[in-house]
Amino acid sequence: MKSKEYKQSSYPKGSEWRRWDLHVHTPESKLGTSFKGVSWDEYLDALEKASIEDEIAAIGVTDYMTIDGYERVLAARNDNAAPRLGSVRLVLPNIELRVMPMTKDGKALNVHVLVDPSDPQHVTKIKDAFRQLRYENGGQTYGCHRDELVRFGKTLKPELNDDDAYAHGISQFKPSYESLMKWLRSEKWLRENCLIGVANGKDGISGLPTDGFSATRDELLRFTDFVFSGNPNDRQYYLGQKAGDSPENIVKQYGGLKPCLHGSDAHETGKLFKPDEDRFCWIKSDPTFEGLRQVLWEPESRVHIGKVSPGQVDVSKVISSLEIADANGWFEAGDIPLNPGLVAIIGEKGSGKTAVADLVAFACGAPLNDSSQASFVTKARLHLGGVKPEVTWGSTAKTFGVLINSPHDVARPLVRYLSQDFVERLCSSDTQGADLQKEIEEVVFSYLNDAQKEGSSSFEDLRSSRESASQARREKFRGDLATLHKEIERLQDAIAQKPAKIAQKKQVSGEIEELQKQLPTVTAHADQVILGKLAIERISLASAERERNAKNKRRRSYERVLSEYDSIKANVGSQIDALFESSELDGLEENTRARFKPQWDATIETDLKKAVEALSSEIRAIQGDESAIAPNGTAIFDITARINSLNEFVSQDDVNKKRLVELQRQIGEKTSVVERLTKEIEELEGGMSKLLDKKEKDRLDCYTNFFASLMEDEKGLVELYAPMKKKLEALGQHMMFELSVGYRVDHKPWLEKASRFYDSRKSHSSQTRDEIEKLVLESMIPAWKSGDLAKIGETFTKFASAVDPVRFMSRCAAPRLKLVDLYDWMFSVDHVEITYKIRYGGTELEYLSPGTRGIALLVLYLLMDEDDSRPLVIDQPEGNLDNSSVYEQLVPYIRRAKEKRQIILVTHNPNLVVATDAEQVIVATALRRDDQTYPRISYRSGSLEHVGNADEPGMRDAVCILLEGGARAFQEREARYSLPNA
Repeated sequence: MKSKEYKQSSYPKGSEWRRWDLHVHTPESKLGTSFKGVSWDEYLDALEKASIEDEIAAIGVTDYMTIDGYERVLAARNDNAAPRLGSVRLVLPNIELRVMPMTKDGKALNVHVLVDPSDPQHVTKIKDAFRQLRYENGGQTYGCHRDELVRFGKTLKPELNDDDAYAHGISQFKPSYESLMKWLRSEKWLRENCLIGVANGKDGISGLPTDGFSATRDELLRFTDFVFSGNPNDRQYYLGQKAGDSPENIVKQYGGLKPCLHGSDAHETGKLFKPDEDRFCWIKSDPTFEGLRQVLWEPESRVHIGKVSPGQVDVSKVISSLEIADANGWFEAGDIPLNPGLVAIIGEKGSGKTAVADLVAFACGAPLNDSSQASFVTKARLHLGGVKPEVTWGSTAKTFGVLINSPHDVARPLVRYLSQDFVERLCSSDTQGADLQKEIEEVVFSYLNDAQKEGSSSFEDLRSSRESASQARREKFRGDLATLHKEIERLQDAIAQKPAKIAQKKQVSGEIEELQKQLPTVTAHADQVILGKLAIERISLASAERERNAKNKRRRSYERVLSEYDSIKANVGSQIDALFESSELDGLEENTRARFKPQWDATIETDLKKAVEALSSEIRAIQGDESAIAPNGTAIFDITARINSLNEFVSQDDVNKKRLVELQRQIGEKTSVVERLTKEIEELEGGMSKLLDKKEKDRLDCYTNFFASLMEDEKGLVELYAPMKKKLEALGQHMMFELSVGYRVDHKPWLEKASRFYDSRKSHSSQTRDEIEKLVLESMIPAWKSGDLAKIGETFTKFASAVDPVRFMSRCAAPRLKLVDLYDWMFSVDHVEITYKIRYGGTELEYLSPGTRGIALLVLYLLMDEDDSRPLVIDQPEGNLDNSSVYEQLVPYIRRAKEKRQIILVTHNPNLVVATDAEQVIVATALRRDDQTYPRISYRSGSLEHVGNADEPGMRDAVCILLEGGARAFQEREARYSLPNA
């Protein structure tokens, strides 16, 4: 379809807030004293002057039972010589009727009939229809028409002249509401071209007696289209916003939600367009009757009662138009006006829809993606050189860029542009969600105020600064775990030698018994005195060596404590220095800063060094001096010298004596071995086993303490995300977003690392692997995610028991696997981190489908990015979404967001145009010309209420033509409120 075939709207900027007054009487109003003493010329002068001063877009010219005053206003307005009310865009008749039953004050109900004036014959058709509205009195029926109302008045008071009889007939013409409804249903033209309103005050349905008239009230409201009231409580009630009155209940009771309209009800010039309490009526639509109808479908968002109109707070953040200069034949001349609300850009494929989004973004400083497959500019870059898109802002400022590579030069783009590629990249199924998370973090960061940002330039910096201290603690836990793994491995290796030591002790004891059996046969000829001395000396030597070894061991322990103590002091000092460097402590006094560092007791090291020196002296005394042997000394060198001397004496004896000496030597050595093994076995069974139990407990405590440190970060993140959480909670339970801070477990790489530990050739390997992975998935991951330290500790104990590291090494382990490597994996914590969890529809973002993830991302921008009041430009966000998903999940958020910021939306989904009640529709068309290789693009724009004809479709028709399901979207919208269909 060519662009020229679309009807150009008189309001190309679409639906805008304008002031309407649908209840203004004229001097022809026959009830009461309307404009007493005011001539028609004076009335028209006052009406015209006030309409200009108050910028009135539409007037409902009101008279009782007639359109007499409207006809005179219409004639003055259409006077070719001197037309009146030129600033007013719409003048329509409002016929005010009085119907029965009576209110508590004895007054008839006020019912208003507003008629569409677009039909050139509407005056005649109104009169013909009202003639059929009959009222019976005294056995006669009278129509609501001048001649019959005069006859009715004279029947009641024959003495009256025609004018007075006309007024009296009007005052007495009060049909029942049943006859009114029957009449309207029978008048097809009128019913199709009018709206019915009822007053809600004392002369309206609120004035009906509370007893016995509830059914009448409900029936009247089901029949009417709107309520005449400026009372905020009435508006809340009829929109289902008051406590106990849900929208569903109002729809069920009255057939639909009811817009509340209001007017000045002026009966004197001083009251023209001046309702009580400045309750002005603002309607967001074209100033047409079709525009007025829109309030029926959008009774909340299209009508506002108040002193000032709604609208964007900062007009400098609203784009009012786009102009494309030096277009090189690409674009039709003229600028494109843009509505401050929701602008929906539609068109056939290749029509230039995305061009608007690209060019607006480019002129606002958003660079384009050169590799994009969806960008209009990228695809047509060879033909766009020098094209200059320029936007004009609500503040009249202008910004521009020059294609291809010169976007508007600004530090931060003046719009937020969500291109097709951008949304696809963040939401595609092949991503793990890292980019999406970063984008969410940016939104969260932008939502914080300057104080909450704490001087950080990004969310990552802010979070890092908050977590620096706990990060250092977690690093220490990791180091402590690594140290404990080595110590536990050493202890387990030692304890694992216990069976071998027992067996060795048994074997050596047996060897001693065999040697002792041989002694009697060789001792007969030996020098017993010498042998006895040798035995004594050897016992003394063994005792001295044991004492020396024990003192050596104690000295090494002292030296290790000294070394680790020095390391602790150095580490604490470094950590405190780092804390000072990463924190703002300028306000602290120097002596306060100094007290951060602990005062170490210097006597501790002195005492330990003294103990080491004392042990060294004792060890030297036990060892003795090889150069100064004491004949009767007790030192090791002294004893050794005497043993050597005795051995020399024995060596001068015969062979038998030498054999005896050798037997005694072997018995002595093996006895020492047995004693050593006995002591080692006792230590393994006692102290070392207890030490292993303690180290294993320390390791589990260290592991759970890591999660305790994560809990500290959790508190920080709760504070960090508090503004976002508060915002989400304020949206109400019907919104699908929820946020909580918790643990993220990236278990797949962790389990994958362990897959290399198994030796598939071993029979137990596969079964053990399956059992461990099942335990991780079913128990460990829920425990980690819970953040419950007791549960983590308890579950991890079961996990460690299932792995059984020592048994694992013998039954399942690959050849090169070391026990310490298995421990490092089991107690690894790198795959667990604290983070926030955003759920959408009860599912975490990482598990959403790409399409739903896209909806979640867009909703986040629409709702959480509110402090960023820049225009939001979105190119075809619907992706692979079906209409129901768009309607149920995306539409409500767009409707909410467009009240706070301008949204420019390129789409082919009818729900994103109709269900969101877009303020402006821009139709893009591309016409191929013979003299150029590329099309010429043009744009027509207007509101959803803009209708055309068969030859020139309007914007509403374009939505139905271009968007599959467009007509259905309109029908579904209208069906939402179950509006009466007479």
